[in-house]
Amino acid sequence: MRKLLILLFGVFSVVSFGQSKYEAGMQKAMQQWQSGQSKEAVAMLDRIAMSDKENWIPVYYKVLISITGGFSNPQADAVEDIVMANRVLIDQWLETGGSEWYVLKGMNETLELITDPMNKGMVQTPIINKAYDKAIELDPTNPRAVYSVASFQINSAKFMKVDMDYYCKMLEKSIELFDKQESDVPFYPSWGKDWALKTQEMCKVK
Repeated sequence: MRKLLILLFGVFSVVSFGQSKYEAGMQKAMQQWQSGQSKEAVAMLDRIAMSDKENWIPVYYKVLISITGGFSNPQADAVEDIVMANRVLIDQWLETGGSEWYVLKGMNETLELITDPMNKGMVQTPIINKAYDKAIELDPTNPRAVYSVASFQINSAKFMKVDMDYYCKMLEKSIELFDKQESDVPFYPSWGKDWALKTQEMCKVK
């Protein structure tokens, strides 16, 4: 998991010279997360969010940290509480953050699903699909949205019949979109390509 986070956040290397207070704080939070200090990273993000209440990005990373942490141990007692707390924040920012927050919604509901796949699959799967579909509807070029749909379906193949060829092609499309993604917004989400490449290995052995 640590190696994955290092790959995930290598993109956040920001030249320290001339940084704003916001950029310096965000950079520190990303470095803390990368080094395994999730609680410290969340505390830093909370402080940044309090000083800039109109900016969805610090809260976005706070939710992302809690979701990825939950994925590493979905049977932990605290996961249900994490999912519920995330739902509150996600609902607050869905309209402002748009496609990226619908991706987070799908991820958070997937975290709920994997706590008990056999009993929660029927309820959670439509919720997850709807969130990811909305993410693509809002921004068809969002690589995380396209990747998330493909990844969820490919990983669901072990439980149900899935058109692997179709979703493997969608996964390839997401990788192309990752390569084209650009944003002038500091710390705008850019994670996911390494996850897509890892998921692509499943297409090679299908």
